[in-house]
Parts: sequence; structure tokens; C-alpha cells
Amino acid sequence: MKFTVQSLIDDPLIRTRLVAGQAGRDREVAWAHTCEVEDPWHWLGSGDLLMTDGYSFPSDADGQANFVRELARANIAGLALGEGFAAPPLTPEAIAAAEDLGFPIMLTARAVPFVTIARVVADAARGRGDSRASRILRLYEILRRTQGGEAGDRLLDQLGTELRASLNVVELRSGRPLLPSTTSIPGPLRASILERVREQRGQLSAFNRFKTDEASVLLVPVGARNMAALLVTPHAPTDAPDLLLAQHAATIAGLEVERRAARAARVRARAAELARNMLAGAISPDAALAQMRAHGLRGGPWRVLVWNETPDDSMEPDVAAGGLVESLSFVEWPHLYTSVDDTHLLVVSDAAYDSGLGVDDFDVSVGVSQPLAAIGRLADAFREARWALESARQSGAQSAVYGSHGSYFMPNTVAEGEVAVQRLLGPLLTYDESNESELVRSLQVYFDANRSWQEGSRRLGIHKQTLVYRLKKIEEILGVDLRDFGVQAELYLALRTLGLLTGGDDVNPRRAGSSAGRLPNGSS
Repeated sequence: MKFTVQSLIDDPLIRTRLVAGQAGRDREVAWAHTCEVEDPWHWLGSGDLLMTDGYSFPSDADGQANFVRELARANIAGLALGEGFAAPPLTPEAIAAAEDLGFPIMLTARAVPFVTIARVVADAARGRGDSRASRILRLYEILRRTQGGEAGDRLLDQLGTELRASLNVVELRSGRPLLPSTTSIPGPLRASILERVREQRGQLSAFNRFKTDEASVLLVPVGARNMAALLVTPHAPTDAPDLLLAQHAATIAGLEVERRAARAARVRARAAELARNMLAGAISPDAALAQMRAHGLRGGPWRVLVWNETPDDSMEPDVAAGGLVESLSFVEWPHLYTSVDDTHLLVVSDAAYDSGLGVDDFDVSVGVSQPLAAIGRLADAFREARWALESARQSGAQSAVYGSHGSYFMPNTVAEGEVAVQRLLGPLLTYDESNESELVRSLQVYFDANRSWQEGSRRLGIHKQTLVYRLKKIEEILGVDLRDFGVQAELYLALRTLGLLTGGDDVNPRRAGSSAGRLPNGSS
């Protein structure tokens, strides 16, 4: 025999009376819990009785009516307000909403502690516990049977059969599915999920409900890193998911996600080592090509993508930092990933890039190289991608392809950049290389210090007069006047370009000098 709202009202021990929602007397009460947050429908579920002293219960008419509607939409069993505490008086609008929805609102005598109601409901629920425990055991038996190999691809479908619902696991940064499922996520629902994630700054509530044309669906966080969630869509529109079973299913799905992520991390570590060796020229083209094929990158051509990841203000720092890198654990397309200083590098097939990798969905600017067909050109492609990244930043674009997206002020290509650097800074680079001096470095620091003699000398660790002497020497070698703003602008942009050519924004005098021999119009 089920325990209902009427059962509560009839029990003289708990001294609770119904004040609104008369048609909801037969609603089943599966559990009773206190909750004082502003949105308890995100924390309690189907059949749960909300008990509150009213600290978060709105005082205005519209607020109370909306509070009642949200509880009813979440299939909460009813609302029990403690008399004589903080709850404001019920408004006519709230009572009307409860009557329309058949949602029970009750008042519990001040002398009756809520723990008494909780114990009464728990005792009544004990008879239902054996059935639920059996279903939970069956969920974990499904996990045991589907461990490893292709069996893991059937995990969600088998769990869904037990829950009488369709299940999907969604990655919360992009909305991509993380585990195989025979059902897909409708586009509008995916957009609603991502919007909810932004609203909650990446920290989802325990239960998140969404209304679709077919049913009310439930989203339950998966794991402890706020990276994924389980989407539960009941097979029958009138069904409401059992929240405890949904949480166990989310735990099981989280174990499978972590297992796959760990496997992917091992593959990525090998791929990162391969990418670093290719950049350094420490592996032969034939050996590199064989390993590329082992990672699913067959035959070329390939593209290099680079970015410098920055936090997304719509998310908590621990979610945003490295979020794009972490999400690579779950993508299906073959790739190599590594990082060089503060720059992230991704190698993908040209076909995969052309088919759309969702680059424009990333919350960072991305630079893309031209297709490369020879493994030995990876370092050049990396430089092209960094150049394109700078173009994207200068133009405010989400992404830029080398040679296709020009900046208003920076050279469009590496070749143009080398010519500009040779023309504007060539004599300084040659002088530094011949004399082991730091004129180029001193000029950059001077600009970085907003042309402050004192701050520039402090950063360089030299006396102010030494910096004055170096800048006079620069004027002499280049035949320019550093007081001329046009000269300053040209030299500043030339230094920015040199930073891209040498692989970093901070010009190392020795590295800059060694690159001079590779610049056109003056060396090789």
C-alpha cells in the first residue's frame, strides 16, 4: 500500500493540514527532506516531500506562484511549511496555482519537528526499499558485464532498459556525446543544456530538468570534474525517472567515461612524444609516418592548429583552465596533441579539418596552418599556425588560416615577415650575433616598459645610463631617431614579427641572432 499526502494528513502524530491543492491528496510520498535553497526542485526529485521553514520561500505573489509551479513540474510530492517560522503568508496567487495543478501545500504545527515526518515516511518506504535495491544491483551487474572492448558501447542502452529511459552522456563544454548510445540528443535540447551550464557557471545542480515536446528530461552531473552529465529521457512521457537510480546510473557512466579517458590519455602521451620529436627533428620521416599511421593519421595531408588557452569567464576557473585540452580526451577524430611553452599544438588530417572539428565552438582564438604533405615540414607548419593565430588576434576573428586571413598591420605570411624583419632589424641582429650584445633584447624591453628608462633598465638588470647608451647605439646602427613615433611603431611591429619567427614573443638575443642567418636578403 502506497504512502500518500492523505496518509500524512491522517496521521495525528505529525499534525499537518492541507491548505491548498486539494486534488493532490493521492500523490505518493516516497521520501521527505528539508531544503532551504532558492531552487529546491534542482535538489529533490519525483515523489519527494519538500519540508521547509520558509527561509527561501518567496514573499511576493508571482514568486510564490512560480515556486509552486516549479515544484509541480519536478513532480515533487508536496510542500510542507513549518508554521510560526520564516515562511511568509500564502498569497491567493500561490493557492490558485496549487489548486490548478493539484499540488499539495501543507502547514505543519510548530511543535512537530520535521525529523518526525521524515521518520514516518522512511518507515513507510522501507517496504519499497527491497525492490529498489534489487534494481540498483542489476545496474552494477550491467557494468560488470560490459567492461572492456565493444561491450562498453552497449552500456548506456542496457542501463536505459533498466531505468525505462533513453540515456546519453554529454560533454558540458561543447555538448558532444561521450559514450555510444542508440539515441541522439535533439539540437534544441543540447542548446538548452549548454545554456544551463553557462547560467550555473559550470557547477550543475544535483538534478536539472528540461521540458521537451515529448517529455520532461533529467540531467545529472557525472564525475567530480564538472565535465559531463547523464541525460535521462523517459520512454513514456508520463514517467518520472527514479532519482536514486539515475544517480547510480550517472556514477556507472562516470566510471566508463574515466576508463575511456585514461585509455585516451595513454595514447595521447605517446602522440605528444611523437609530435615533440617531429618538431625537434629527432625522428626520421619514415619512422614518424609509421607512428602517425598507428595514431590513425594516414597518408596526409595534415593541418596544424595552435591556440593559447585563456579562462572562460562564464565558467569556474577549475573548469575553464585547460578545458579545451581536457575535452580532447573525448573526441573521435585522430590527432596528435602537445604544448610548446604556452602554445597548444594539434595535428589533424586535412580531411578532418575540412569536415569541421568545431573549432568555432572553442572559447579561444585558433591559428591554422596550410595543409602539409611532408612530415619534415611540421616545424614550418607550426610556425604558419602561430602566424595565423596572431592574425586572428589582430583581426578579432575566432580562427584564421595561414595566408588566408591577414592582419591590418602584421605581415600576412612568414616570408613577408622575414623580409620585414630583415629590412627593419637586420643590422641589429647581425650586430648582436657578431658582438654577443643584447641590443634587440634591450629595444624590446624598452617598448614593453612603455618606453620608461627606469623601468626598462630595472627589467634588464642594468644601469639606466647603460640603457641610454644602448638605445643611442641602436639609432646609430639603424640610422633612425627613436623619438619619431612612426619609427617606434615600425620597430615595435618588427619585434612582434621576430617573436613569431623565432617561436616566442620574448626575443632571446642569441636565438634572434641565430635566426638572422635564415632571413632572406642578407644571408642564405
